[in-house]
Amino acid sequence: MSDAPTLAQQASLLAQSGDDAAASSLYEQGLERFPGDARFANSAGNFHARAGRDAQALELFERALALEPELEEAAINAAIVLLKMDQPARAAQLLAQHEAGSTRSARYWTIRANAERQAAQFEWASNHYARALSLDPDNAKALAGQARLALERGLDSAVADYELALSRASGDAQLFHDYIQALSAAGRHSEALECSDALVRQLPMWVQGLALHAEMRWGAGERGDFTSHFAQAAKEDITPDLYLAWAAALSGVDRQSEAAEVLAQASSQWPDSEPIALSRAIALGEAGQGAEAEAIFAQFAKGSLPEWPVSRARNLLRIGRIQEAEHLLAAIVDPKMVDISAWALIDVCWRLLGDPRHEWLHGQPGLVREVALPVSEGVFASIRECLLELHRSSFMPIGQSVKQGSQTKGALFARIEPELARLKHALEDVLAEYRTGLPPFDPTHPLLAHREYPWAITGSWSIRLQGQGRHATHIHPRGLLSSACYFEVPEQVDLESRPGWLELGRPPRELVGGLEPLKAIRPKPGFCALFPSTLFHGTRPITEGDRMTVAFDVTASTAR
Repeated sequence: MSDAPTLAQQASLLAQSGDDAAASSLYEQGLERFPGDARFANSAGNFHARAGRDAQALELFERALALEPELEEAAINAAIVLLKMDQPARAAQLLAQHEAGSTRSARYWTIRANAERQAAQFEWASNHYARALSLDPDNAKALAGQARLALERGLDSAVADYELALSRASGDAQLFHDYIQALSAAGRHSEALECSDALVRQLPMWVQGLALHAEMRWGAGERGDFTSHFAQAAKEDITPDLYLAWAAALSGVDRQSEAAEVLAQASSQWPDSEPIALSRAIALGEAGQGAEAEAIFAQFAKGSLPEWPVSRARNLLRIGRIQEAEHLLAAIVDPKMVDISAWALIDVCWRLLGDPRHEWLHGQPGLVREVALPVSEGVFASIRECLLELHRSSFMPIGQSVKQGSQTKGALFARIEPELARLKHALEDVLAEYRTGLPPFDPTHPLLAHREYPWAITGSWSIRLQGQGRHATHIHPRGLLSSACYFEVPEQVDLESRPGWLELGRPPRELVGGLEPLKAIRPKPGFCALFPSTLFHGTRPITEGDRMTVAFDVTASTAR
């Protein structure tokens, strides 16, 4: 009869040979025969983690730790799986609980710092990257993590940190990719463009590099064929992901017809590909070819991708089949697992159908409010100057709502500037005041169902329009609550045409015509507009002056 280590080795060899079923069966036998063996449970967890069965792997790593709390390998493995599951705070907490006995392990400190960085525990992450590097100065992963932290926090050392990391891992494409972003963030746009060009020449089929080069070309002011390198790459080799990224770059700057043409080429190569069919149908619809889009949606009516129902409902609205769209959306809206896009679209259906649930969803008093920012004039001015400095190295991004303007990159409140920390604290006070004016808890409402849970500011960014520009009508699908906090407002806001005003509830005109905004808000410096993320929103264009805002999303701890 085999002992536990021998059985684990046999199962591992089966897994390496590609016989997943036999390896799984052998691990199951071992777990029954050796229920108290922590190392066997850890080995079984590694097997399931490599196969992508994260929940099963995590259960086994936790079992190993329950049997042998000091088993560092199981703690690290559990943390790695938690990071894959997008639970960095839980990973950091688990590793903190198993610090004893791991203080001399650079790997432990690196993974813990990675978890803390992703959980926005920035000071801890900085300290623990330093600790890892004190144990192993050439640790490539710790150097890369330290550089990433510097980039996310807006530190002046980011470029140098990446250069140091690259000196230890010169062939790491992802590291070079992020180095280009650091150059761009530092305002060294010509160098960033040169490096992204070198990246696509070196790795012409790496889709992530191709997408970055498109972003750098667009940021450098190219408005012609800024995606020509995708076409060149397609001559060498073709993959579905290449065409999807190519089309995404074009769609991201409102060139939907061109994106549809690219996806038509892809569809001829992979006619049964659901991702390509979905992307093509979306592009056709946004390009005004709703009937052609619906033909594709109908062909893939039983598609397995979760985006199908909402995307098809949006197109059904576009072609006037409102009842069908409402029926499709009604089957998927859920206040516990909030799909912002589905709720936004079903509200449009209810308005068009005269359904009173529209008033329940968006018409209740207190859902839309303007709250003054609780800071002194001096602090407000210092925050404004900080934002202006950031915009000097920012440009108009791909795939965002801003049209003719600049937008800061990355999470604004991850940065180290003290002015931004003061702003975040002030906005947390604004949120507390907003919450007091909300209608009562309602378990069926997508926002009010989360009224009593802890809220947190997640995504954050700043947008500046200079002389002209607007925000296209859009929603923020990652938050329960959306916002606009004003730092610059053009004088022309008081004109009769209301340039620069925020419009809430007007769907995109190319989606549904004839619906007016539910509310229009005149922007005022020092005030913050707050509203449910399920409301479509955009701005009226300006033609002169400056309009600068900070926007952020708010999530509840239960909203996952």
